[in-house]
Amino acid sequence: MQSKPLIGITGKHGPFENVKNALKQIDLSLLKNKRILIKPNIGRVAKPEQGYNTHPLAIAGLIETLKELPVSKIAIGESPIVGLDTFKAFERGGITEIANKYNVELIDFDAVSPIIKTIPNPRILKQTKICAPLFEYDCLISVPVAKTHMHTVVTLGIKNMKGCLYRHEKVRYHQLEYIDKQYPEKTLDSAISDLATILLPDLTVIDGYIGMEGLGPSGGDAIKSDFCVASTHPFAADFYGCLLMGLDPLSVPHLRIISERMGFFMDVDSYRSPADYKEFIVPYRLAPQDISIDYKNIVVYDQESCSACLSTLMLFLRRFKDDMSPYFLDDGKFHIGIGKGIRDAKEGTVRIGNCSRRNMNGNPKTIYVPGCPPVPTQIYKAITGVEPEENEPEVS
Repeated sequence: MQSKPLIGITGKHGPFENVKNALKQIDLSLLKNKRILIKPNIGRVAKPEQGYNTHPLAIAGLIETLKELPVSKIAIGESPIVGLDTFKAFERGGITEIANKYNVELIDFDAVSPIIKTIPNPRILKQTKICAPLFEYDCLISVPVAKTHMHTVVTLGIKNMKGCLYRHEKVRYHQLEYIDKQYPEKTLDSAISDLATILLPDLTVIDGYIGMEGLGPSGGDAIKSDFCVASTHPFAADFYGCLLMGLDPLSVPHLRIISERMGFFMDVDSYRSPADYKEFIVPYRLAPQDISIDYKNIVVYDQESCSACLSTLMLFLRRFKDDMSPYFLDDGKFHIGIGKGIRDAKEGTVRIGNCSRRNMNGNPKTIYVPGCPPVPTQIYKAITGVEPEENEPEVS
């Protein structure tokens, strides 16, 4: 009889000790003497304590554990959102310092041409472009930071594999449409499940020290939850990651689809976890269905957008929302939209990003800001006609 997958769970000791202690609870023999590639979530140029990115001390705890096994080689790689400087993000997020300390190579996944992989029995994707460096290593470790997500409910270890897609391929996942067969879930959820059939991590380490709740993956609020989940079973790790965030895994469409397609179980009795795991639960606030509620006198149309445009929109509103009153429409509100699915937007709505141009119908009163995505200062200039007073800031 096959044994139940084992999950390591711990918390309340900070990112370094949390990771080391969680990894002690599981069998890591499959990694021994192997070439290891670590895939964190470094999605923005941001400091570690803001909840955007995997904490560098979580990476440090993982590297020390790997070196104790030992393994033959360790590298850290990332393909962040389009337009973001990978090494600048590594530097700001404290990853460069950790890599230098432990003599670990940093890799920009997008520096070389991708490898095209075929999806067997796809829901929506027949092929996908995966970053080539992944195939130079024996084992892949996903180290996400725990976050809620505007489009996928959560982003954890399996969703973190989307960061292994080459450049604009990540954006394409948000632009897909069902053709041969229709499903009730979003096309993005189906695409993530397609990717999971050909790319899953060998080890998942969820960094829940400082996560993000609310309007994640990049417009939410930092939350100190101080836990770690580790497992060589990728689905089990995400299942318990949801539980520790106070969420029902059944409410996460891409996990439910993957469970059905790949035969993974969605109940605690199917896994071996510490008896005290409930002590580390810290409820996360979910993203609201309508982000306008967080902004007085702002109407947001977010229909089938990607995370890149959502991030840009949130950064724009945070910085410039108080400057938009001269551009209110006749209802006394500022209207702005992202995504390919915008329909029935009020005349005069500002549209952000290449995809939002659909269904404009040549309306001369619509302000359209091209880009994939444009940066907040470009949006500001398109609306006001002037440059903002200072350069585009980092998330800091």
